[in-house]
Amino acid sequence: MEQSQRFFDLLLDIRRLYVEDMNKVLLHHHLSSAQWLVFKEIAKQQPTTLVEVARSRRIEKPTATKVIHHLIELNLIETSEGTDKREKILTLTAAGSDHYATMLKEVIQKQQEILAEVDQLEIVTDELAIIYQQLQKRKDE
Repeated sequence: MEQSQRFFDLLLDIRRLYVEDMNKVLLHHHLSSAQWLVFKEIAKQQPTTLVEVARSRRIEKPTATKVIHHLIELNLIETSEGTDKREKILTLTAAGSDHYATMLKEVIQKQQEILAEVDQLEIVTDELAIIYQQLQKRKDE
């Protein structure tokens, strides 16, 4: 098998296994890994909007809306009216902030376990960033 094919096959397999692991970590928080990424984005960017979250996570607005409604149901985030009445400002609730800190700690611990035996992580990360930039450039063309 050509090296580039092997690389991308491995990358996809790693992603699948990583998502499965993260889903196990997040299950007792009633979130999937995809929902966690939206929650994390809101936590990092707050105050933010649905449009900003969808753009930064590269998901469709209807998908972001479903996830945001789930996060509201769990009392992790709240909305307030923006300057335009159609715009909703998203922020973490007090409980959401506490929950985020707990979840982040668990996720980081799992990530460190996964990467414990990787030598030269910085080099691997830098190389993946180059691939990401190449793919991003092609998308923007």
